[in-house]
Amino acid sequence: MYGDLWGWATQNPAAAAVAAVMVGVPVLGVLAQQRPTGRVRAGRPGKAALRGPGDGLLLRFLTGQDLRCGPPSSSASWWCAGVEVVRERRAADLAAPACGVKQGRGARLVAGARRWSCWPGAARAAVRLAVPAAAVAGWRGRWPEVMAGAGALATVAVAAAVTGPAALGWWRPRPAGADLVYGPGMWEALRPALGLEESQRQRRWLHLPGDVGVPGARVVLRLPAGWPGGEAGKRSLTATVTERLPGEWEEKWHRADSAPYAEWVRREPPARALQLPRSVEWKALGDPYQVYVGQAVRGSDFEDVVIHTRSATPHFGVGGLTGSGKSTVLYLGVVQARETGTLVDILDTKQNSLSEAEGQSGVRVHKTPAECVAALGEFIMSMMAAETALGKSGDPALRQLLVPRLLVTDELPTMMKMALIWWKYHIKGRGTPPFAEWFSIGLLQGRSADHRFGVGAQQWANAYFGGTMERAQIGWKAQLGYCDYPSWTVAFGASTAVVSPDTTVPGRGVFSDGRINPETNGLWVREFQPAFIVPEVAARLASLPPAPAWFDAGEMAPWITDETMEQARSLAIPPFLVGGSCGPEEPVTGGAVTLRHTPGSGGNPPSSGPVTGAQVTTEVTTEVTGPGPELFSLAEACAAGLLPWEHATAKVYKGRSVRRGVPFPAGTNDGRVTYYTRDEITDWLKRWQASSPVRP
Repeated sequence: MYGDLWGWATQNPAAAAVAAVMVGVPVLGVLAQQRPTGRVRAGRPGKAALRGPGDGLLLRFLTGQDLRCGPPSSSASWWCAGVEVVRERRAADLAAPACGVKQGRGARLVAGARRWSCWPGAARAAVRLAVPAAAVAGWRGRWPEVMAGAGALATVAVAAAVTGPAALGWWRPRPAGADLVYGPGMWEALRPALGLEESQRQRRWLHLPGDVGVPGARVVLRLPAGWPGGEAGKRSLTATVTERLPGEWEEKWHRADSAPYAEWVRREPPARALQLPRSVEWKALGDPYQVYVGQAVRGSDFEDVVIHTRSATPHFGVGGLTGSGKSTVLYLGVVQARETGTLVDILDTKQNSLSEAEGQSGVRVHKTPAECVAALGEFIMSMMAAETALGKSGDPALRQLLVPRLLVTDELPTMMKMALIWWKYHIKGRGTPPFAEWFSIGLLQGRSADHRFGVGAQQWANAYFGGTMERAQIGWKAQLGYCDYPSWTVAFGASTAVVSPDTTVPGRGVFSDGRINPETNGLWVREFQPAFIVPEVAARLASLPPAPAWFDAGEMAPWITDETMEQARSLAIPPFLVGGSCGPEEPVTGGAVTLRHTPGSGGNPPSSGPVTGAQVTTEVTTEVTGPGPELFSLAEACAAGLLPWEHATAKVYKGRSVRRGVPFPAGTNDGRVTYYTRDEITDWLKRWQASSPVRP
């Protein structure tokens, strides 16, 4: 046989060369791909592992599998084309940008034909067997048949092998499962951690689902009976599995079973959080005890944010820095109140914070300290009289006159401080001013008499409300914009988790309506977007029926009786009312803008009276000729550097000052905190330092 072969080769050298190439190339490829199983990952020879099914080189050759030992290089099966699984790439390839050029059909055919590992096993086996068969047939002199058969096989093989079966539309390449993509690398890390030999196969110990992206997918790992486990071991295995897979996984351990195992279950992906709108339109609810404020997110849907004023804590408040949108939210309460027949008094020492509501029927805007104190006193008297009229012995005729009322205070701390300055330096009051306690009384007793408060404040400090009990009557509370942690704890409590709103959206804030969060069993604070109604305020209020004549005329509530006045004297209210010894001379009216004349202006118009918008001029009151002196508490004086000590040290020196003969200034006390002017503090500091030979 060999002689005949040699003779044929000498007579036909060209054909012999072609046959040699056709046979030699596959053989060289086999030898090049074959890797001794005894050479392990470290590159050092070891004991040859036991071969498993499919490990034989001849069997791999005949069945169209990869000739190289190890994990498959693609997801191709016997009949289906597959996708390539790249396990080793150079760093330069990883750093190269992804090519997004769209290929045509021809280019996809060529690219698919070049990816030999993605061909179906049947196509690869056919090509492998066709080469030596053609060589033998050529040796026998049947070259025409060889060429025809080779052409037919090549056509069928290429058409079946290209990943372009997808391009041709015949079938889709078989996707690579998780066991092929993640399994080999995961098993390389798990096998040593479990203490298993190299001969142990992945499929015997580790199972991965076809699609690890499906919620509920399970990864199961058998545990050897001798595996020691422990918390550190569990954490190591969990990290090895979950860090190689996408998504969140929940671990479960079954060590007590006869065949122990661990499993990791894919969790449901978190629902996409709803995004609050950047603006919300206001809507009237038609209920005098419900104020629509805006929208918040609850679960997977939006929820209307509503202030319920018929509750145990009926008042509402808005906190935030200057410009955060407090006045915008207070407008919502003003418009809702007027649309349901409630009468509104606004205390606005800032002069223009709620100017859109000024001059409208049913709304009285008080701007000077004297006017604000008088309005607060009249409101408290109205509340007391309403309580009496609603009682069992109340007068039915007065009961018929009752109208719900709302007192809105924008920038409560500013109003209180200006009132304290007015009390001490304008009317020369001594001791604690009584109006500081009126506000606390109104918060505690306003609910049953349909007299409610709306408060705007930069801080929720107890000093401005009268105490924790009084501040707790603010049942619906919002904080707009940025809020530091100390302010947060004062507003919502130290045990309430901080919720940070999106401060890039105008007006965005958080709110609490007193409800308990079912998840944390704590105060429920949520982000919300308040409705924007400012451009509509004037038109909405102007379209409403007029308020009672007594209110727009600046008179007191008609249900206030002589008995109420006598009771009010015990609270020191009458001297601060309109016409009183400490009160303003003229009332503030509703339905028109109250004029306040400037001394030396040439005219002396009445301090109040109905006028048209064209007659309004910007003037100031004659009662306060300029801004009062800045006030500081002892703590604020230390923080501002007026006193060169910490607050605790300053309190000690204040107590010693009397014994040293350097009395501390009396200051102005609002019932809780004593305030001092800058001159009082600096004067005392000079006298204190001069009285001691060694300065502290």
